[in-house]
Amino acid sequence: MFSRSHTFTLGLTLVALLLTLTSATLWAVPSVDGRQLVEQLYAPAGVMPLRDLVVELECYDLSKESNQFVLGSTDKVYYKYPNKLRIDAVINDPGGSMDQKEAIIIRDGVNVWNYISMGQYPVKKALDQPSGTLNLPFYVQKYPIDASKKYTVKGKKEIDGVSTYEVLIENPQDPNDTKTVFIDAQRRVPLRYDLTRISDKEKILVRVQYKEITKLPDGRFFPKKIEIFENDVNTKIRVYTGLQTNCGLDDSMFNQMKGFTNPY
Repeated sequence: MFSRSHTFTLGLTLVALLLTLTSATLWAVPSVDGRQLVEQLYAPAGVMPLRDLVVELECYDLSKESNQFVLGSTDKVYYKYPNKLRIDAVINDPGGSMDQKEAIIIRDGVNVWNYISMGQYPVKKALDQPSGTLNLPFYVQKYPIDASKKYTVKGKKEIDGVSTYEVLIENPQDPNDTKTVFIDAQRRVPLRYDLTRISDKEKILVRVQYKEITKLPDGRFFPKKIEIFENDVNTKIRVYTGLQTNCGLDDSMFNQMKGFTNPY
């Protein structure tokens, strides 16, 4: 049988525990929605969503011979919501047959056309795959399949001294298609993107790091440098030398090129 003092002490303990639990409930940080974090990228409050984009960039690739980065091409990228893309690339290959030749890639969301300035015909035509180019930041290009994906906040991680939300992205149609993005929710910009790709039946772990986050004149934040790692080796660097947003690009820019006959 409990003594009166013991009962009183036990009662105080229960009251304190109840108050602690109540306080924790009242002050708990509300859950963060992973899909919302992704969909709000590049669109701070009061800033118009990204409808189109023109980027000028230098593409550096790691040379297998010298183990140094060399300029592979100078590109101009045109993007229009949701997934139209055109890349005009001037190839840098000193002494090679393609040096200073222009290669053009057009993606209209259905087909992909590849052209080179040496010939009349597209050198390749294929179906446009629902995945964005790594030369643009994560989730600039958007595809219908994105609506069916699952976005789960796994926790927080500090990247370059900045607190980010780690968001796991799963494709219910393909259990092997999982990606992870680390989002700076304050500036609404990704700082890192992890994915895997298959090359010659080998799985390659790809890590994309977004650097030199800059506030643009329209108020949104955007990276000016992209570093791409394959199995922890930095193999590509993309440096933005020019960037314009919401320019009013016309759809005709993303049509099959006039004057070019499609032999397929």
